Amino acid sequence: MNITQLVQSQTLATLLQALETTGELAAGRTVQATLLSLGADGTAIATIGDTRVSLLLAGAQAKQAATLDPGATLMLRLEPPAEPGGELRATLVEARPVATATAATPHGAPASAAELTPAAARALAGPLLASALQQQDSLAPLFANLRSLARGEIVPTLPKNLLAAIDRVLSQAVPGDRPITERQLREAFQTSGLFLEARRAAGEATPLQGDLKASLRSLREALLPIVGVLAAGQKASHEHPALPDPDRQTGAGPDQADRPAPPRRDGPLLPQSPAEPTLVRGETQATIAETLLEQTDSALDRIRLTQYASLPPEPGRQDPSQPTQRWLAEVPIAFQNGTAVLPLQVERDAPRRTVQGISAPLWRIRFALDVEPIGPLQGVVTLQGRDVGVTLWAEREETSKLLRGAAPGLETALLAADFASGAVDVHTGQPRVMQATAGQFLDRLS
Repeated sequence: MNITQLVQSQTLATLLQALETTGELAAGRTVQATLLSLGADGTAIATIGDTRVSLLLAGAQAKQAATLDPGATLMLRLEPPAEPGGELRATLVEARPVATATAATPHGAPASAAELTPAAARALAGPLLASALQQQDSLAPLFANLRSLARGEIVPTLPKNLLAAIDRVLSQAVPGDRPITERQLREAFQTSGLFLEARRAAGEATPLQGDLKASLRSLREALLPIVGVLAAGQKASHEHPALPDPDRQTGAGPDQADRPAPPRRDGPLLPQSPAEPTLVRGETQATIAETLLEQTDSALDRIRLTQYASLPPEPGRQDPSQPTQRWLAEVPIAFQNGTAVLPLQVERDAPRRTVQGISAPLWRIRFALDVEPIGPLQGVVTLQGRDVGVTLWAEREETSKLLRGAAPGLETALLAADFASGAVDVHTGQPRVMQATAGQFLDRLS
Protein backbone atom coordinates (compact mmCIF):
# COMPACT_ATOMS: atom_id res chain seq x y z
CA MET A 1 0.00 0.00 0.00
CA ASN A 2 1.58 3.32 -1.01
CA ILE A 3 0.83 6.71 0.54
CA THR A 4 -1.35 7.87 -2.34
CA GLN A 5 -3.60 4.84 -1.93
CA LEU A 6 -3.81 5.48 1.81
CA VAL A 7 -4.87 9.09 1.33
CA GLN A 8 -7.25 8.53 -1.56
CA SER A 9 -8.98 5.46 -0.08
CA GLN A 10 -11.11 7.65 2.25
CA THR A 11 -10.77 4.80 4.75
CA LEU A 12 -10.46 6.83 7.94
CA ALA A 13 -13.23 9.24 6.98
CA THR A 14 -15.52 6.33 6.16
CA LEU A 15 -14.61 4.65 9.44
CA LEU A 16 -15.63 7.78 11.31
CA GLN A 17 -18.88 7.86 9.38
CA ALA A 18 -19.55 4.24 10.38
CA LEU A 19 -18.81 5.02 14.02
CA GLU A 20 -21.16 8.00 13.87
CA THR A 21 -24.04 6.00 12.43
CA THR A 22 -23.54 3.10 14.82
CA GLY A 23 -22.84 5.16 17.92
CA GLU A 24 -23.58 3.41 21.20
CA LEU A 25 -26.26 5.84 22.36
CA ALA A 26 -28.41 5.95 19.24
CA ALA A 27 -32.18 5.44 19.00
CA GLY A 28 -33.14 1.94 17.93
CA ARG A 29 -30.13 0.22 19.50
CA THR A 30 -30.19 -2.23 22.39
CA VAL A 31 -27.35 -1.54 24.82
CA GLN A 32 -26.09 -3.02 28.06
CA ALA A 33 -26.06 -0.85 31.18
CA THR A 34 -24.76 -1.46 34.69
CA LEU A 35 -27.07 -0.41 37.52
CA LEU A 36 -25.43 1.91 40.06
CA SER A 37 -28.40 2.81 42.25
CA LEU A 38 -32.19 2.52 42.33
CA GLY A 39 -34.42 4.90 44.25
CA ALA A 40 -37.79 4.11 45.80
CA ASP A 41 -39.51 6.28 43.19
CA GLY A 42 -38.13 4.14 40.36
CA THR A 43 -35.33 6.55 39.45
CA ALA A 44 -32.23 4.58 38.51
CA ILE A 45 -28.66 5.63 37.84
CA ALA A 46 -26.72 3.40 35.46
CA THR A 47 -23.66 3.45 33.22
CA ILE A 48 -23.58 2.61 29.52
CA GLY A 49 -19.93 2.12 28.79
CA ASP A 50 -18.31 5.20 30.31
CA THR A 51 -21.51 7.28 30.12
CA ARG A 52 -23.63 7.78 33.23
CA VAL A 53 -27.38 7.95 32.55
CA SER A 54 -30.54 8.54 34.58
CA LEU A 55 -33.54 6.29 34.02
CA LEU A 56 -37.10 6.43 35.26
CA LEU A 57 -38.51 2.91 35.63
CA ALA A 58 -42.28 2.73 35.89
CA GLY A 59 -44.96 0.06 36.01
CA ALA A 60 -43.81 -3.49 35.25
CA GLN A 61 -40.27 -2.27 34.67
CA ALA A 62 -40.01 -0.90 38.19
CA LYS A 63 -41.33 -4.15 39.66
CA GLN A 64 -38.84 -6.18 37.65
CA ALA A 65 -35.92 -4.03 38.77
CA ALA A 66 -37.02 -3.44 42.38
CA THR A 67 -35.09 -6.45 43.69
CA LEU A 68 -31.88 -5.71 41.79
CA ASP A 69 -28.72 -4.72 43.60
CA PRO A 70 -26.11 -2.28 42.30
CA GLY A 71 -24.00 -3.98 39.68
CA ALA A 72 -26.94 -5.70 37.99
CA THR A 73 -27.00 -5.72 34.20
CA LEU A 74 -29.81 -3.92 32.37
CA MET A 75 -30.51 -4.49 28.68
CA LEU A 76 -32.08 -1.28 27.35
CA ARG A 77 -33.66 -0.53 24.00
CA LEU A 78 -33.10 3.14 23.20
CA GLU A 79 -36.11 5.09 21.92
CA PRO A 80 -36.26 8.44 20.08
CA PRO A 81 -36.87 11.58 22.18
CA ALA A 82 -40.48 12.47 22.92
CA GLU A 83 -39.80 15.91 21.45
CA PRO A 84 -37.19 17.06 18.92
CA GLY A 85 -34.00 17.93 20.74
CA GLY A 86 -35.09 16.09 23.88
CA GLU A 87 -33.41 13.27 25.74
CA LEU A 88 -33.32 9.68 24.53
CA ARG A 89 -35.75 7.30 26.22
CA ALA A 90 -35.16 3.64 27.07
CA THR A 91 -37.26 0.52 27.51
CA LEU A 92 -36.03 -2.19 29.87
CA VAL A 93 -35.74 -5.40 27.83
CA GLU A 94 -34.02 -7.66 30.37
CA ALA A 95 -32.51 -7.41 33.84
CA ARG A 96 -29.84 -9.76 35.17
CA PRO A 97 -28.80 -9.82 38.84
CA VAL A 98 -25.22 -9.40 39.94
CA ALA A 99 -24.72 -13.13 40.44
CA THR A 100 -25.04 -13.84 36.72
CA ALA A 101 -23.47 -10.67 35.42
CA THR A 102 -19.76 -11.46 35.27
CA ALA A 103 -17.05 -9.58 33.51
CA ALA A 104 -13.29 -9.27 33.41
CA THR A 105 -10.73 -6.64 34.19
CA PRO A 106 -8.26 -5.40 31.57
CA HIS A 107 -5.79 -7.94 32.99
CA GLY A 108 -8.18 -10.87 32.62
CA ALA A 109 -9.01 -11.40 36.30
CA PRO A 110 -12.68 -12.22 36.94
CA ALA A 111 -14.80 -9.55 38.57
CA SER A 112 -18.46 -8.88 39.12
CA ALA A 113 -20.25 -6.32 37.01
CA ALA A 114 -20.47 -4.10 40.08
CA GLU A 115 -16.66 -4.04 40.19
CA LEU A 116 -16.21 -3.44 36.47
CA THR A 117 -16.25 0.33 36.62
CA PRO A 118 -13.49 2.63 35.39
CA ALA A 119 -12.48 3.40 38.98
CA ALA A 120 -12.38 -0.29 39.93
CA ALA A 121 -10.47 -1.24 36.77
CA ARG A 122 -7.98 1.53 37.50
CA ALA A 123 -7.55 0.36 41.08
CA LEU A 124 -7.05 -3.27 40.03
CA ALA A 125 -4.57 -2.34 37.31
CA GLY A 126 -2.60 0.07 39.50
CA PRO A 127 -0.38 -2.47 41.30
CA LEU A 128 0.44 -4.16 37.98
CA LEU A 129 1.41 -1.01 36.11
CA ALA A 130 5.02 -0.88 37.32
CA SER A 131 5.72 -4.33 35.88
CA ALA A 132 3.83 -3.61 32.65
CA LEU A 133 5.62 -0.29 32.13
CA GLN A 134 9.01 -1.95 32.53
CA GLN A 135 8.33 -4.99 30.37
CA GLN A 136 6.05 -3.65 27.62
CA ASP A 137 7.37 -3.56 24.09
CA SER A 138 6.14 -3.06 20.54
CA LEU A 139 4.42 -5.91 18.75
CA ALA A 140 6.77 -5.40 15.79
CA PRO A 141 9.70 -7.59 17.04
CA LEU A 142 7.33 -10.43 17.93
CA PHE A 143 5.62 -10.29 14.53
CA ALA A 144 9.03 -10.27 12.81
CA ASN A 145 10.06 -13.49 14.57
CA LEU A 146 6.67 -15.15 14.06
CA ARG A 147 6.77 -14.31 10.37
CA SER A 148 10.22 -15.89 9.96
CA LEU A 149 9.15 -18.99 11.89
CA ALA A 150 5.98 -19.41 9.82
CA ARG A 151 8.07 -19.26 6.63
CA GLY A 152 10.51 -21.90 7.89
CA GLU A 153 13.43 -19.46 7.82
CA ILE A 154 14.64 -20.31 11.34
CA VAL A 155 13.86 -24.00 11.86
CA PRO A 156 12.34 -26.44 9.34
CA THR A 157 9.54 -27.70 11.61
CA LEU A 158 7.57 -26.64 14.66
CA PRO A 159 5.01 -28.43 16.86
CA LYS A 160 1.62 -28.29 15.14
CA ASN A 161 -0.12 -26.55 18.03
CA LEU A 162 2.59 -23.89 18.22
CA LEU A 163 2.49 -23.30 14.46
CA ALA A 164 -1.31 -22.97 14.63
CA ALA A 165 -1.00 -20.41 17.45
CA ILE A 166 1.58 -18.47 15.43
CA ASP A 167 -0.71 -18.42 12.40
CA ARG A 168 -3.60 -17.09 14.54
CA VAL A 169 -1.50 -14.16 15.71
CA LEU A 170 -0.17 -13.38 12.22
CA SER A 171 -3.72 -13.45 10.82
CA GLN A 172 -4.58 -10.48 13.05
CA ALA A 173 -2.38 -8.19 10.94
CA VAL A 174 -4.16 -6.16 8.28
CA PRO A 175 -2.68 -6.81 4.81
CA GLY A 176 -0.86 -3.65 3.73
CA ASP A 177 -0.05 -4.69 0.16
CA ARG A 178 -3.39 -3.33 -1.09
CA PRO A 179 -5.70 -0.44 -0.10
CA ILE A 180 -7.17 -0.96 3.35
CA THR A 181 -10.96 -0.80 3.46
CA GLU A 182 -13.06 0.88 6.11
CA ARG A 183 -14.40 -2.52 7.16
CA GLN A 184 -10.89 -3.95 7.64
CA LEU A 185 -9.81 -0.96 9.70
CA ARG A 186 -12.95 -1.00 11.85
CA GLU A 187 -12.63 -4.75 12.52
CA ALA A 188 -8.93 -4.42 13.30
CA PHE A 189 -9.68 -1.67 15.83
CA GLN A 190 -12.49 -3.65 17.43
CA THR A 191 -10.36 -6.82 17.64
CA SER A 192 -7.14 -5.13 18.79
CA GLY A 193 -7.61 -6.52 22.30
CA LEU A 194 -8.96 -3.22 23.64
CA PHE A 195 -12.54 -4.51 23.97
CA LEU A 196 -11.90 -8.23 24.64
CA GLU A 197 -13.04 -8.31 28.27
CA ALA A 198 -15.93 -5.92 27.65
CA ARG A 199 -17.15 -8.14 24.81
CA ARG A 200 -16.96 -11.24 26.98
CA ALA A 201 -18.71 -9.46 29.83
CA ALA A 202 -21.57 -8.65 27.47
CA GLY A 203 -21.84 -12.32 26.53
CA GLU A 204 -20.73 -11.72 22.96
CA ALA A 205 -18.96 -14.48 21.04
CA THR A 206 -15.43 -13.90 19.83
CA PRO A 207 -15.64 -12.43 16.29
CA LEU A 208 -14.90 -14.73 13.39
CA GLN A 209 -11.77 -12.73 12.61
CA GLY A 210 -10.53 -13.36 16.14
CA ASP A 211 -8.99 -10.96 18.64
CA LEU A 212 -5.35 -9.95 18.93
CA LYS A 213 -5.16 -10.18 22.72
CA ALA A 214 -6.93 -13.56 22.74
CA SER A 215 -4.58 -14.82 20.01
CA LEU A 216 -1.53 -13.71 22.00
CA ARG A 217 -2.86 -15.50 25.05
CA SER A 218 -3.28 -18.68 22.97
CA LEU A 219 0.31 -18.33 21.78
CA ARG A 220 1.47 -17.96 25.37
CA GLU A 221 -0.46 -21.08 26.38
CA ALA A 222 1.20 -23.01 23.56
CA LEU A 223 4.66 -21.82 24.62
CA LEU A 224 4.42 -22.45 28.36
CA PRO A 225 4.50 -26.30 28.20
CA ILE A 226 7.45 -26.17 25.80
CA VAL A 227 9.37 -23.81 28.07
CA GLY A 228 8.47 -25.95 31.08
CA VAL A 229 9.76 -29.17 29.51
CA LEU A 230 12.97 -27.49 28.35
CA ALA A 231 13.47 -25.92 31.77
CA ALA A 232 13.08 -29.30 33.46
CA GLY A 233 15.66 -30.81 31.11
CA GLN A 234 18.09 -27.96 31.70
CA LYS A 235 17.72 -28.26 35.45
CA ALA A 236 18.35 -31.99 35.33
CA SER A 237 21.51 -31.60 33.28
CA HIS A 238 22.71 -28.56 35.33
CA GLU A 239 23.76 -26.90 32.08
CA HIS A 240 21.55 -23.85 32.48
CA PRO A 241 19.52 -22.26 35.29
CA ALA A 242 15.84 -23.22 35.40
CA LEU A 243 13.29 -20.98 33.74
CA PRO A 244 11.69 -18.52 34.00
CA ASP A 245 14.54 -16.50 32.63
CA PRO A 246 15.84 -14.00 35.23
CA ASP A 247 15.95 -11.35 32.50
CA ARG A 248 12.14 -11.51 32.41
CA GLN A 249 12.03 -10.95 36.18
CA THR A 250 14.42 -8.00 36.24
CA GLY A 251 13.38 -6.37 33.01
CA ALA A 252 16.82 -6.81 31.41
CA GLY A 253 16.06 -8.28 27.98
CA PRO A 254 15.96 -5.52 25.34
CA ASP A 255 17.38 -2.18 26.46
CA GLN A 256 14.70 0.21 27.69
CA ALA A 257 15.98 2.77 25.18
CA ASP A 258 15.01 0.41 22.37
CA ARG A 259 11.41 0.06 23.56
CA PRO A 260 8.74 2.55 22.49
CA ALA A 261 7.41 4.79 25.23
CA PRO A 262 4.27 3.38 26.88
CA PRO A 263 0.93 4.56 25.47
CA ARG A 264 -0.65 7.49 27.29
CA ARG A 265 -4.22 8.70 27.31
CA ASP A 266 -3.24 12.17 26.05
CA GLY A 267 0.30 11.52 24.85
CA PRO A 268 1.69 11.53 21.32
CA LEU A 269 0.99 8.57 19.06
CA LEU A 270 4.08 6.47 18.46
CA PRO A 271 4.25 4.62 15.13
CA GLN A 272 6.35 1.48 15.22
CA SER A 273 8.12 0.61 12.00
CA PRO A 274 8.77 -3.01 10.93
CA ALA A 275 11.47 -4.72 12.99
CA GLU A 276 14.14 -7.22 12.01
CA PRO A 277 13.81 -10.76 13.42
CA THR A 278 15.90 -11.35 16.53
CA LEU A 279 15.92 -15.11 15.93
CA VAL A 280 18.32 -16.51 13.32
CA ARG A 281 18.56 -19.76 11.40
CA GLY A 282 19.50 -22.76 13.52
CA GLU A 283 18.34 -21.35 16.88
CA THR A 284 17.77 -23.94 19.60
CA GLN A 285 14.25 -24.81 20.71
CA ALA A 286 15.00 -23.29 24.11
CA THR A 287 16.06 -19.95 22.62
CA ILE A 288 13.04 -19.84 20.32
CA ALA A 289 10.55 -20.67 23.08
CA GLU A 290 12.08 -18.31 25.63
CA THR A 291 12.32 -15.42 23.16
CA LEU A 292 8.75 -15.83 21.92
CA LEU A 293 7.39 -16.10 25.47
CA GLU A 294 9.17 -12.93 26.56
CA GLN A 295 8.06 -11.00 23.47
CA THR A 296 4.48 -12.27 23.82
CA ASP A 297 4.34 -11.15 27.45
CA SER A 298 5.73 -7.74 26.44
CA ALA A 299 3.10 -7.41 23.70
CA LEU A 300 0.32 -8.33 26.13
CA ASP A 301 1.65 -5.74 28.59
CA ARG A 302 1.47 -3.08 25.88
CA ILE A 303 -2.13 -3.98 25.02
CA ARG A 304 -3.02 -3.77 28.72
CA LEU A 305 -1.48 -0.30 28.84
CA THR A 306 -3.62 0.81 25.87
CA GLN A 307 -6.65 -0.48 27.80
CA TYR A 308 -5.55 1.51 30.84
CA ALA A 309 -4.96 4.59 28.69
CA SER A 310 -8.50 4.24 27.31
CA LEU A 311 -10.12 4.48 30.74
CA PRO A 312 -11.82 7.83 31.38
CA PRO A 313 -10.08 10.30 33.71
CA GLU A 314 -10.68 9.98 37.41
CA PRO A 315 -13.64 11.97 38.79
CA GLY A 316 -12.69 15.59 39.25
CA ARG A 317 -9.86 15.38 36.74
CA GLN A 318 -11.93 15.61 33.57
CA ASP A 319 -10.68 18.51 31.48
CA PRO A 320 -13.71 20.22 29.84
CA SER A 321 -11.57 20.93 26.80
CA GLN A 322 -10.80 17.22 26.30
CA PRO A 323 -13.04 14.65 24.54
CA THR A 324 -15.66 12.92 26.68
CA GLN A 325 -14.62 9.52 25.32
CA ARG A 326 -11.26 8.34 24.00
CA TRP A 327 -10.06 4.91 22.93
CA LEU A 328 -6.49 3.98 22.01
CA ALA A 329 -5.54 0.81 20.13
CA GLU A 330 -2.56 -0.40 18.10
CA VAL A 331 -3.14 -2.30 14.87
CA PRO A 332 -0.47 -4.45 13.16
CA ILE A 333 -0.24 -3.96 9.38
CA ALA A 334 1.68 -6.51 7.32
CA PHE A 335 3.78 -4.94 4.55
CA GLN A 336 6.14 -6.73 2.20
CA ASN A 337 9.17 -5.71 4.27
CA GLY A 338 7.64 -6.55 7.65
CA THR A 339 4.83 -5.74 10.06
CA ALA A 340 4.41 -2.15 11.22
CA VAL A 341 2.19 -1.07 14.10
CA LEU A 342 -0.42 1.64 13.46
CA PRO A 343 -1.67 3.42 16.60
CA LEU A 344 -5.28 4.61 16.28
CA GLN A 345 -6.92 6.98 18.74
CA VAL A 346 -10.68 7.45 18.41
CA GLU A 347 -12.20 10.42 20.25
CA ARG A 348 -15.80 11.51 20.64
CA ASP A 349 -17.11 14.83 21.94
CA ALA A 350 -20.67 14.74 23.21
CA PRO A 351 -23.34 16.77 21.37
CA ARG A 352 -23.54 20.36 22.54
CA ARG A 353 -26.47 22.73 22.82
CA THR A 354 -26.14 25.70 20.47
CA VAL A 355 -28.43 28.50 19.40
CA GLN A 356 -29.42 26.33 16.42
CA GLY A 357 -30.24 23.35 18.66
CA ILE A 358 -28.16 20.30 19.57
CA SER A 359 -25.03 19.83 17.50
CA ALA A 360 -23.94 16.48 16.15
CA PRO A 361 -21.19 14.73 18.14
CA LEU A 362 -17.67 15.45 16.98
CA TRP A 363 -15.53 12.41 16.15
CA ARG A 364 -11.76 12.30 15.58
CA ILE A 365 -9.38 9.58 14.50
CA ARG A 366 -5.69 10.22 15.05
CA PHE A 367 -3.15 7.89 13.50
CA ALA A 368 0.61 7.56 12.99
CA LEU A 369 2.58 5.45 10.54
CA ASP A 370 6.28 4.98 9.83
CA VAL A 371 7.11 2.85 6.80
CA GLU A 372 9.46 3.32 3.89
CA PRO A 373 9.62 5.09 1.53
CA ILE A 374 7.26 7.71 3.05
CA GLY A 375 8.84 7.94 6.52
CA PRO A 376 7.04 9.16 9.65
CA LEU A 377 3.47 10.36 8.99
CA GLN A 378 0.73 11.49 11.37
CA GLY A 379 -2.81 12.59 10.74
CA VAL A 380 -6.21 13.38 12.18
CA VAL A 381 -9.60 12.91 10.52
CA THR A 382 -12.59 14.74 12.00
CA LEU A 383 -16.28 14.17 11.37
CA GLN A 384 -19.28 16.15 12.57
CA GLY A 385 -22.52 15.33 10.88
CA ARG A 386 -21.70 15.29 7.17
CA ASP A 387 -18.64 17.55 7.47
CA VAL A 388 -15.25 15.85 7.36
CA GLY A 389 -11.73 17.25 7.58
CA VAL A 390 -8.29 15.71 7.11
CA THR A 391 -5.00 17.10 8.45
CA LEU A 392 -1.69 15.36 7.73
CA TRP A 393 1.87 15.92 8.99
CA ALA A 394 4.84 14.40 7.18
CA GLU A 395 8.37 14.76 8.55
CA ARG A 396 9.93 14.52 5.07
CA GLU A 397 9.45 17.37 2.62
CA GLU A 398 9.23 15.00 -0.35
CA THR A 399 6.37 13.16 1.36
CA SER A 400 4.60 16.46 2.04
CA LYS A 401 4.83 17.33 -1.66
CA LEU A 402 3.37 13.94 -2.56
CA LEU A 403 0.49 14.44 -0.14
CA ARG A 404 -0.23 17.96 -1.39
CA GLY A 405 -0.41 16.57 -4.90
CA ALA A 406 -2.90 13.93 -3.76
CA ALA A 407 -5.02 16.33 -1.67
CA PRO A 408 -7.30 17.62 -4.49
CA GLY A 409 -8.14 14.06 -5.48
CA LEU A 410 -8.99 13.18 -1.90
CA GLU A 411 -11.21 16.25 -1.51
CA THR A 412 -13.07 15.31 -4.70
CA ALA A 413 -13.43 11.71 -3.50
CA LEU A 414 -14.86 12.83 -0.15
CA LEU A 415 -17.46 14.99 -1.84
CA ALA A 416 -18.32 12.13 -4.20
CA ALA A 417 -18.81 9.93 -1.09
CA ASP A 418 -21.67 12.27 -0.05
CA PHE A 419 -19.80 14.25 2.59
CA ALA A 420 -20.94 17.86 2.78
CA SER A 421 -17.37 19.15 2.96
CA GLY A 422 -13.93 17.61 2.81
CA ALA A 423 -11.02 19.96 3.46
CA VAL A 424 -7.50 18.48 3.39
CA ASP A 425 -4.51 20.25 5.01
CA VAL A 426 -0.93 19.03 4.70
CA HIS A 427 1.99 20.17 6.90
CA THR A 428 5.67 19.36 7.14
CA GLY A 429 6.82 18.39 10.62
CA GLN A 430 4.89 16.98 13.57
CA PRO A 431 1.61 17.92 15.27
CA ARG A 432 1.76 19.83 18.52
CA VAL A 433 2.07 17.47 21.48
CA MET A 434 -0.65 17.87 24.10
CA GLN A 435 0.43 18.66 27.64
CA ALA A 436 0.11 15.60 29.88
CA THR A 437 -2.74 15.83 32.40
CA ALA A 438 -2.87 14.62 35.98
CA GLY A 439 -3.74 11.01 36.65
CA GLN A 440 -1.21 9.47 34.29
CA PHE A 441 1.26 6.84 35.44
CA LEU A 442 4.71 8.11 36.27
CA ASP A 443 7.77 7.32 34.19
CA ARG A 444 9.99 5.44 36.62
CA LEU A 445 12.22 3.97 33.93
CA SER A 446 14.69 6.81 33.55
